[in-house]
Amino acid sequence: MDDKELKQILATKVPAYERSFIEIPRDSVVPHLSSLTDYLDKVVKADKRMMSRIDNLVMRYRLGAVDKTMNEHFGTVLPRINQKGMIVGGSVIYYNTEDGTMLQKDELVDHLYPWYAFDYYTDPNVFFGEHLCHRRQIVIVPEEKTALLGALAHPDFDWLAVGVGNNLTDAMMKKFAGRLVILFPDDFSCEYWSEHFGSKFKVDDCFTHRDINQYLIDVIHKQHVP
Repeated sequence: MDDKELKQILATKVPAYERSFIEIPRDSVVPHLSSLTDYLDKVVKADKRMMSRIDNLVMRYRLGAVDKTMNEHFGTVLPRINQKGMIVGGSVIYYNTEDGTMLQKDELVDHLYPWYAFDYYTDPNVFFGEHLCHRRQIVIVPEEKTALLGALAHPDFDWLAVGVGNNLTDAMMKKFAGRLVILFPDDFSCEYWSEHFGSKFKVDDCFTHRDINQYLIDVIHKQHVP
């Protein structure tokens, strides 16, 4: 039996009704460079002005990293932070630094000392980037990587992401009732997003057959001044 198996056994031996629900501590996500920020640096071609904006995104979105690597790519911590500033979940995603493809996704709480048998308080109805919403137009996209590329390409918008493998809920969208919101679904989410939210929010399907990430990268490259 290895250490990982032992930790999993210790974390689950306590009956659910006896476990403690605790807040995810703010200092559990320390801003840090990772496989995703390495990829973003590559996207901006090491332009100093754009790399400074990436550093700013690391701080604003509270991007972190874990020690575990996959093919020498450090896992990126992508926390979900609600409008009260509480960390209520998130993902750890391992990206290929060359092309930005996702290698693996873990839940953030899987990396938070599970051997203590704590159940962390989580809220699945919080967007990635929700804590940064002000009064600007909101853009909602499926993936966290897309939201960060969007924040680099069009910083005048508030970019939110549903998250890889997740989908929008009524509880998520009702927070922005009456706000100027545009949703850019991919081909997998387009039908659902349009049917459930199209009557109240603008759902634009222009990226269902076109790579939104590449579009945003092209916009970023046009901003580059040699």
